[in-house]
Amino acid sequence: MIFLTASKIATIAGESGLPPDERGLNEARRLGMPDGDGFLMLDRLIGMLRGKKARRRKDAEHGRLFASQREQAAFRKLNMVAPLAGEVDQTPAQVVTHSAAPLASPPAKAIVCREAVLGKNTRVAGYTLSLGYKINPRVRASSISIQRLYDKVLVRNLQEMGIQRLLAYRLAFVDVSASSLEMPFLEKPQPQGIVYVVGTNTQLVANHASGLAGLGRLRALGYRTGLRAEVVEPPGMAPFLALVDFLFIDIGNSDIPVISDRMDAALRLAPAIRFVATNIQTLEEYNVCASLPFAYYQGPFITRREKLDAPKMDAGRIKILALLNKLRSDAGTSELTALIKQNLALSYKLLRYINSPGTGLTHKVATLEQALMVLGGQKFYRWLTLLLFTSGESTGLDWAVMENALIRARLAELCARDALSAEERDELFVAGMFSLLDVVLSMPMEDVLKQVSLPPWVDEALLRQAGKYAPYLDLAIACEQSDNDNVAALAQAIGLDLWRVSSFHIDAMLWAQETGE
Repeated sequence: MIFLTASKIATIAGESGLPPDERGLNEARRLGMPDGDGFLMLDRLIGMLRGKKARRRKDAEHGRLFASQREQAAFRKLNMVAPLAGEVDQTPAQVVTHSAAPLASPPAKAIVCREAVLGKNTRVAGYTLSLGYKINPRVRASSISIQRLYDKVLVRNLQEMGIQRLLAYRLAFVDVSASSLEMPFLEKPQPQGIVYVVGTNTQLVANHASGLAGLGRLRALGYRTGLRAEVVEPPGMAPFLALVDFLFIDIGNSDIPVISDRMDAALRLAPAIRFVATNIQTLEEYNVCASLPFAYYQGPFITRREKLDAPKMDAGRIKILALLNKLRSDAGTSELTALIKQNLALSYKLLRYINSPGTGLTHKVATLEQALMVLGGQKFYRWLTLLLFTSGESTGLDWAVMENALIRARLAELCARDALSAEERDELFVAGMFSLLDVVLSMPMEDVLKQVSLPPWVDEALLRQAGKYAPYLDLAIACEQSDNDNVAALAQAIGLDLWRVSSFHIDAMLWAQETGE
């Protein structure tokens, strides 16, 4: 009888909002049991027994989920990022921050990394988004539980960081495993702009019916979908191709005739499908892909430093650099105006920019002098830096490189907002922008910096990756390169938690998108 009553007490204790001992004591009194140390010891004993039972049950479940010690170790590492599915939605996350102000959102121990995807117009059309946290692909592929946890962490991070803000003019290509296609957590981001991409691995083929059902469900909910196809010829692939919008083809794994045949086979099965070329390493490879019916292009070629025949330092860029140098030497408005008037295209661009809706002005600016007065020196300097990317001769990729530079510069600036002065953050922003000018101008960074006078700390960061600006710039670059370990170390060094860095990253992407538009 005592045992039954104690069990009831333990049950009621779990349903109330009081501390465990107090909940049990109150119920004991209600039932006419004596209170005191004896009861409290019994209450604690029941709690201990229940805890041990729960732990044994959880350990047994994990033992069934993972067939090897290697898989169990991989799970433990990934589970540090977020709890196992089911626990994630029930247990509030504990926020650990290096800042005095607590964060409202749970921490992201894994950075969401981006890689730009270009459209036919060589502008950024979207991003592939992945978890910077790396797990051995073989281990990940061997365990459905790890696959689902990995996918859930990624989707949760995207949702918590407000990914929808980016998707007015962009697509978000999110890789998920076939085992997650029917999981409810995929429905959390709104479908606008989200493209779930699945690899045509053995798991998808082996679970043919569930894979088709999952893709069909996502399409019915309004999501677009894609496949990373190793092959498209087998008859069983036709139903999958009919349910997806995009087919991703790794151009690094096959020669051009094989790729062309694969695209022809896919078009016979799904005439409306659009192709995405991935793993494009060089500008030459991009030019070859541009001659094929690809709609989108992805790879490190966008910011790769290649040795070209001649630098792209044309007359327009030389004049812009001259203006930048004049600004650094504190030239007056009249002197700057005289230089601008020598370049009709520059004069037109400045007046068009100052009168654009994005500036928020309520009255029209009619003269260059007024434009300079309204902008101020720092904003005018930033605007001129942007023009260096898009003026003169171009490979067609300069807009994409500029957007990357904008994200890099803005992210570094945001990460330094509590540590550096406003003037220092302006200089840091310039460092971020200039860090990709060597790509656009096809010149070594040393030669680029000979053309313009920059603050000493900017030169130090760009040439030697040293000085007070270097940690922030290095952090921004690491966020682009899926280098989660380095991101974590750099963030800790400057006193930022990873959730804050991830939030700044999304903010920077949105700002760069709006600025570019």
